[in-house]
Amino acid sequence: MKRKNFKVIITVLLVVFVLTSWTSSAIGVQHKVKSGETLSGIAKKYGVPMKSIAKANNLRSLDRIQIGKKLIIPADETKLQNAGGPADGTWHIIKNGETLYGIARKYNIRNWKDLQKINDISNPKHLKIGQEIFIPGGDSVGFEIPLGIPLVVTSEYGYRKHPVTRHYRLHEGIDFRAATGTPVYASKTGKVTYARRKGGYGKTVSIQHEDDYSTSYGHLSRIYVSVGDFVRQGQVIGLAGNTGISTGPHLHFEIRYKGKSENPARHLDLP
Repeated sequence: MKRKNFKVIITVLLVVFVLTSWTSSAIGVQHKVKSGETLSGIAKKYGVPMKSIAKANNLRSLDRIQIGKKLIIPADETKLQNAGGPADGTWHIIKNGETLYGIARKYNIRNWKDLQKINDISNPKHLKIGQEIFIPGGDSVGFEIPLGIPLVVTSEYGYRKHPVTRHYRLHEGIDFRAATGTPVYASKTGKVTYARRKGGYGKTVSIQHEDDYSTSYGHLSRIYVSVGDFVRQGQVIGLAGNTGISTGPHLHFEIRYKGKSENPARHLDLP
């Protein structure tokens, strides 16, 4: 009798083990949050939208996650690069005029052909704008230039006499020349906090980032995002224009830390 009960217990344990293993693989992989990690960084590591992870784990905030918390990464969206296990890296969105050679140099990758092989790109001469490619071992970069065209600065950060109002005051960003309709890209991953007209700035988009930084993009002709949207670095958020108080088509770009403006030239790799 005791031997029969023992066999039943062993059988039940085996069934539970199989079901548990199947459930784990069906749901996805598990990630334990370590010190210094952010939800956006984890999302980039696994190639999964941040909102998908938040939804799968019933997270109320996209900005703060508890150290030691175990997160489920949805399996149907997981994009792991296997090299003996999950690979660390980042995702880069192709912009107009970019090449694999240039992207490799930006991320300090010696051979651009490694990117071609990892991302299964058959013809490196025909990259698609908006295409995402995985950068192995790449750290999440800081701020990126919000335009994919040759840069021409028409007004730098600092005190100046406003070209229209003639008032002497601080110009809290940098103006880049850009024809109406030129795509404008998110300089850094974050959440949209403003997406409509804003006085003299015209149509404006503001994005809050996880490290107390925020960016703003003014004088747009079109806005492609809404308040509350999560946007990735390099994602098109609107089109440059001439709305608001402006003397011609351009992009007004700001970087703020805890609400205080900083010179974007300190954060961007300007030519």
